Amino acid sequence: MGVVKVDRRRGRTHQTHEERSAATQERLIEAAIFCLHKYGYAATTTTLVAEEAGFSRGAMLHQFGAKVDLMLAVAQHVVEKQNAFFRQALKAYPRGRERFVGLTDVTWEALSQPAAIALLEIMMASRSDPDLAERFPKLAEQMAQSQREGTWETAQQAGITDRATVEAMSQLNRAAMQGLSILLMFSNDPNSIKPGLDLLHWYKDVLTDRLITEANEQQPPVEGSKGGRPPRKPKGV
Repeated sequence: MGVVKVDRRRGRTHQTHEERSAATQERLIEAAIFCLHKYGYAATTTTLVAEEAGFSRGAMLHQFGAKVDLMLAVAQHVVEKQNAFFRQALKAYPRGRERFVGLTDVTWEALSQPAAIALLEIMMASRSDPDLAERFPKLAEQMAQSQREGTWETAQQAGITDRATVEAMSQLNRAAMQGLSILLMFSNDPNSIKPGLDLLHWYKDVLTDRLITEANEQQPPVEGSKGGRPPRKPKGV
């Protein structure tokens, strides 16, 4: 962060150039999130974003030289905010099974926000926008890796040992919730997607208990005990 300079003659504080630039970028990114959520990727032009943020298009292009630069900045911003949200929200759940199951609620809360829809718009656009297709996959892989590691860490705290199934479950849950968030955007009626969310919670509860049970069954018998079960290969989902 730059140093704030004080004009002693006028008793005012002045932002440095770096601070002004950062504040401008923040406004443009938030405006882009709003436009992506409301209008979609194709309709979110640099002119529209600049107008929404209250800047000229020239001022916007001074910060982000092209639409792809702005979109990548939006994606990075959303990912960082989501990661911070996950870290904070999960603290409300005790470590172990409760936190692992609670990850579903936290994920839904994050993915149903406008910023998550904006990120989804960018992800889908990377299939057809050549500039975005060239530069977005690296960020997408970093994001996916961070999600996998975070979920696996939470699963281990619950005593789960089957990483392959945890990663498959995480992928399925996220895909389902992204689809539900899109449905909610069109219907704007939470009751319309509640049955799907309830089913997702039920399935997560059942599979979590199964994974914990299987992990316990794989533990070697305590020395001196009788009739301990031998380890067995975990079943597929």
